[in-house]
Amino acid sequence: MEDKFLLGGYTADSYTGGKHNNSEGIYSATLDTDKGAITDISLVAKAENPAFFNYSIKDHKIAVVMTKNDETGGVGIIDFDPQTGKGKLIAESMLDQSVKGSYEAYNYFDHLYYWNELKYTVPSYVYLDDKRKMVFAANYNTNAVLTWKLDDNYQFVKAHRYPIEGRGPKAIQDAAHIHFSRLLPDGRLIVCSLGADKLLVYDVNDDASLTKVFEYQVEAGFGPRQLAFNENTNNYIYVLNEAGSRTAVVKYDPATGTLSRIANYSNIPEGFAGHNQSAGIRVSADGKFVYSSNRGHNSLAVFRVIDGGAHLEKIQTIKTGGVSPRDFDLSKNGDFLLVANQMSHELILFKRDPETGYLAVAQKGIKHDACVRVLEATDFFA
Repeated sequence: MEDKFLLGGYTADSYTGGKHNNSEGIYSATLDTDKGAITDISLVAKAENPAFFNYSIKDHKIAVVMTKNDETGGVGIIDFDPQTGKGKLIAESMLDQSVKGSYEAYNYFDHLYYWNELKYTVPSYVYLDDKRKMVFAANYNTNAVLTWKLDDNYQFVKAHRYPIEGRGPKAIQDAAHIHFSRLLPDGRLIVCSLGADKLLVYDVNDDASLTKVFEYQVEAGFGPRQLAFNENTNNYIYVLNEAGSRTAVVKYDPATGTLSRIANYSNIPEGFAGHNQSAGIRVSADGKFVYSSNRGHNSLAVFRVIDGGAHLEKIQTIKTGGVSPRDFDLSKNGDFLLVANQMSHELILFKRDPETGYLAVAQKGIKHDACVRVLEATDFFA
């Protein structure tokens, strides 16, 4: 049996430590579940720095963040043909480069990054609503939530921008730094402000404009980067904390659109003194396990969901065999988990026990440059 993943990442040489970057855009990775191995990685669509994307199975479209001529950033729509396994860009919306500030640098693994002085304004996350024909993006560099209304042909027709203010106590929190935006099952939008230590909930209007419903202030220095919604356990949300390397549990109330604090848990082993920033989070399809990735400790933390979803119990920490595991996803049936080690330019495949949640290495050293997005996509290719 074959499962599929979509892979995205950086195509510029500046993201590969001086070595030539062979990546050309978005790729498919084929998993042979009988062999327990990735057997093929093939180019799906050429794109410049497609670091994050999400797709529509219904219309075979991919909403992707991208750059253009390494000068400006924005979002695009890729039309995918399941017969050929290839896609092409059919629409794009590049962002105004003049809307940005200048903030102090911070040190990330001995490299200074001036996030708000980058030449382009590429968002860090994008989400596609194929029912209402809308795109939502989180812009880390310009500290804003971005939304677009699409027409029936997936062309961009109306745009909105919502700047967020604030900053936290840590160096990477020099500005609001909006890192994540996705729809909740009730159709509202939830947003992570990594720099301002906030989660924001919005109602989405027919023209893709937003109305704020609730603003939730997390602990100072928490740095919410991404989140995963557990649809199996009474509206609990698991929030990944980048700045402090923790996973939090919050309760969402669909009746009011409000969030309430439950608990949080460390993603790294007690006593680890090195630099670490957590990067990605997933919930298993059955809602019984949560997985978080660690850049620095270079590992995955595995949590068992307990108390009906309200609490987590860490059951495993396993090394990813490379440097800076940025993103990962579970296979369709949950028997495997594929991780991208961004800085060592390789993937690693884990065998997963669906009953216990534990991981074991199945395949190492799968070469792929500067990969930062891994998304299960078996049904997308059907």
